[in-house]
Amino acid sequence: MNDDRAGWERCYQRAGRRLEVSRPSAGVRYVLERVEEVQGGGGRVVYRGFAHLPDQDLPLSVEVELPGGATHPSLSGGPEELAKAAAALVRSATKTAVATGTALPRKIVRWRG
Repeated sequence: MNDDRAGWERCYQRAGRRLEVSRPSAGVRYVLERVEEVQGGGGRVVYRGFAHLPDQDLPLSVEVELPGGATHPSLSGGPEELAKAAAALVRSATKTAVATGTALPRKIVRWRG
């Protein structure tokens, strides 16, 4: 287990959440939770979690700018394609809520082959 993963696990434990690892047999499973909302300057929402691959788990963070909905990913130790796919998935999952001003999803889970 690398240091990044250990730090993210501690973050989940402090927040009172149970971290469950469910590895896909192929492709990538994105699991992100809304962990932070910052107001001011339009505001932003931060989603954190992992990109679960068959052989490893990569810490992932995606920031959603409000009110526009632009997404900015950060992926530790993985290819840029996974970060871009995560940003697109979060954008898709939050698009309607951002446009209507309703609450954004608490958790986003998607699998891509």
